[in-house]
Amino acid sequence: MIPLLVVVAGMASLALEMAASRLLAPFFGSSLYSWAILIGLILAYLTLGYWLGGKLADAFPRRRPFFGLALAGAVTVALVAVVASPLLGASLAATEALPFGLFFGTIAGCLGLFAAPTILLGCLNPYAIRLSVKGVAASGNAAGSVFALTTIGSLIGTFGAVFLLIPNAGTRATLYVFAGILLAVAALGIALPDKTPNLE
Repeated sequence: MIPLLVVVAGMASLALEMAASRLLAPFFGSSLYSWAILIGLILAYLTLGYWLGGKLADAFPRRRPFFGLALAGAVTVALVAVVASPLLGASLAATEALPFGLFFGTIAGCLGLFAAPTILLGCLNPYAIRLSVKGVAASGNAAGSVFALTTIGSLIGTFGAVFLLIPNAGTRATLYVFAGILLAVAALGIALPDKTPNLE
């Protein structure tokens, strides 16, 4: 279940990023500057998620907390679709009269919408590595496998969102689809018996 969740989390993470540009565009445009702000903040959120996930993995090296984080991530991805329009509209209204209003509005919108899901999804990679390591001699293999699986999921999420789901089902439906898949895998992982060896 851990490798499967790593793939699905990678899918959801990149699908969220692809959908983010579509959600921001009606309010703040899709200029190079908007993309730079979006990508820069996403990277900042992932950095925080990696750091926090490593801390949590060392503190709670069990499978259920790992799947619990994924469950929370799935819920927040779905919430993005629900609150995007009112939150981005409020960000635009609050900043459009300011100097560099679009710049600050884009930052505010990205903070409000994408910080929580991206940080939660970022927590999963270091956590998965911690749970997969059977010993120091296998740590490189565990890390490489997790990053490879995440990248495979990211490719699926990118192409699936851009070429299949967003054009045919819409941006919000795309977020619901990937959130639902992540939610299902996380819930199944929580429901199954936790046979993780004591890694503390």
